Amino acid sequence: MCYNAVVKIEGEVEKKIYETPGFAVVLLKTEQGSVKASGELDFLTEGEYVVLEGRWKEGKYGREFSVEEVVSHEIRSSGIERVIYSAGIKGIGKKTSRKIVETFKEKTLDTILNNPERLTDIRGITEEKAKKLQEFFVDLGKKREILIFLSELSIPSSIARKIVEHYGEETKKVILENPYRLSLEFRGIGFKKADSIAKRLGVPLDSKERAHAAIVYLLEQEAASGNTYMEKEKLWEKLSYLEISQHNFESALLSRDFVIRDKKVGLKKYFLWEAEIAEALLKMRDVQELLPLEDLSDSFRQVANSFPIELDELQKKAIENALSSRFLVISGGPGTGKTTIIKFIGLVAKAKGMKVKFAAPTGRAAKRLTEATGFEATTIHRLLEFDPFSMEFERNQARPLDVDFLILDETSMIDAWLFRAVLRALPVRARLILVGDKDQLPSVGPGNILSDIISSGLFPAVFLKKIYRQKEGSLIAENARRIRQGLIPYTEKGGEFEFFPEKQVFEKIMDLATREIPQRLGLHPLTEEIQVISPMYKGEVGVERLNRELQERLNSEGREIKIGRKKFKVGDKVMQTYNNYLKEIFNGEIGRVVDGDEKTLIVNFYGREILLWEEDVEDLVLAYAISIHKSQGSEYSAVIFPTVKQHWIMLQRNLVYTAITRARKYVGIVGDYDSLRWGIKNDRPLRRKTWLKHLLK
Repeated sequence: MCYNAVVKIEGEVEKKIYETPGFAVVLLKTEQGSVKASGELDFLTEGEYVVLEGRWKEGKYGREFSVEEVVSHEIRSSGIERVIYSAGIKGIGKKTSRKIVETFKEKTLDTILNNPERLTDIRGITEEKAKKLQEFFVDLGKKREILIFLSELSIPSSIARKIVEHYGEETKKVILENPYRLSLEFRGIGFKKADSIAKRLGVPLDSKERAHAAIVYLLEQEAASGNTYMEKEKLWEKLSYLEISQHNFESALLSRDFVIRDKKVGLKKYFLWEAEIAEALLKMRDVQELLPLEDLSDSFRQVANSFPIELDELQKKAIENALSSRFLVISGGPGTGKTTIIKFIGLVAKAKGMKVKFAAPTGRAAKRLTEATGFEATTIHRLLEFDPFSMEFERNQARPLDVDFLILDETSMIDAWLFRAVLRALPVRARLILVGDKDQLPSVGPGNILSDIISSGLFPAVFLKKIYRQKEGSLIAENARRIRQGLIPYTEKGGEFEFFPEKQVFEKIMDLATREIPQRLGLHPLTEEIQVISPMYKGEVGVERLNRELQERLNSEGREIKIGRKKFKVGDKVMQTYNNYLKEIFNGEIGRVVDGDEKTLIVNFYGREILLWEEDVEDLVLAYAISIHKSQGSEYSAVIFPTVKQHWIMLQRNLVYTAITRARKYVGIVGDYDSLRWGIKNDRPLRRKTWLKHLLK
């Protein structure tokens, strides 16, 4: 039997063995005998006849069928007795269900739906019970009809069920009226998919609904790249290729979903986020005159006398600014003393009896901040008490944080949505310090908070340039400075910063990651402290190929776990690719697979073992190699980084800078020299288009 081939099986659902939202294991009665099937089957009813598509696999308890798609499901006369019983109506058990079928035979279903009063002829069935049974079958029929309709539109069953849960009995009506709502309201159905559905339903290409959905689609694409608006002319240029008329374009722009200012178009939600941020920042600047700050000079001297590090003038200036300002930005590259400054500030606040809190965008960054400062740091989401069910923060204007000093690290990673939440929860009396590296890549989400605040020139900022780190990572820090200036880095064969002008780039990366660097640094090759980082996902040395090969070489003996459409091995390095607020794991965080089966996966994220269901696992990928963007906010002992001509379209100065500044002890660049030089000389950072920089002006 081929266990990799996609095949179809069919039969009657005998029993549900296990069920949880989004997943079930059922026993299926087929012509070949009973078969165990698992997958997104929780919506099935015992007694239904189903056609399933999927693959055979060996589970813990023998062979079973892993379902990838429910092709069809219906109630047949042979299974109706089981369906009646599965309705769960008190007083209609197995015996009564059998009696109903024996009494009405092939007309059972018709009787239940159209003449339920006849069921009262059977002893024990009242009018109320008959009515409940009729309602059960009516609802079942409506749901099945809708699911069949969605299946005919080639909508995957997993998404189809979410659509039915959301729209209920109105599903078909809603989609027929405006199929583009699907792309606006459901993850997994983009504009292109909704467009193909609309064409099948006969919606004209030049409809206002299509124009509206296309504008949202293009603006959301821009938001995925960090931009919160597009120039109107550019937006129209892209829309014209979709055969949308100028009239419908202009009409669609009148929607309340959009904001138009100075020939710029953006989604209203992003504009409002940044408008609120601008207002809060300007108010924070002005309120200092109304609420004088407490004098901390005595506490400053007290901490300075016992502080183990001698501060230079620039560091003292940064601290003085922080103690005398409502708001301050501290920016600098690796080894420039950012952590020393904020640790000192924290000690001053503590000595004065003030409440100080440290936070960072990710769990890893928060853990590193705790280790570096000695103050307990948390994720910003945890600090603001994020509720994953309501998708709201419990800490806000009505219930602000109880804090005098709030210090946020890695602020280049903070997007507009999260920064707005921080400002909402900040009490008027509090001081806010943003710490980050302005030369790093900006946040994954929309906005360019740190850069926009600095470039506005309206707020106090300290820029650290001197490198204090003399031992660990001194050449890395020096080369970071050189790259910022557009200079080629110094390299040292056998040292902490190496360049390998290799033709066999892929094999050299494999050798460095699996043998050379683990031996040199005394690290296990599977440790999180060695990280391969690549600019692109595709290609010979792209993230995808590197991951497959590194998994094979480093974890070939790991037990394989197949859950849904994903395959992992126990021991695999994995990365979260979307924020999972319920589990408190965030985009870019790396973990280790501990255990799992066909239903769940257990992953250790920075000391926390998290139980993930199949829908959670969809957001996991292998992390032996990761993209530079996903490495933001992380630090590793060693970084291995390819630069090849295939990556030229992506290589730019802040990308190279971000890659090498992830490393503490070692950087190994493998590839051709021209590509490295091109990336460093290419100072064309993709400037983000954000409302905030305009609103601050």
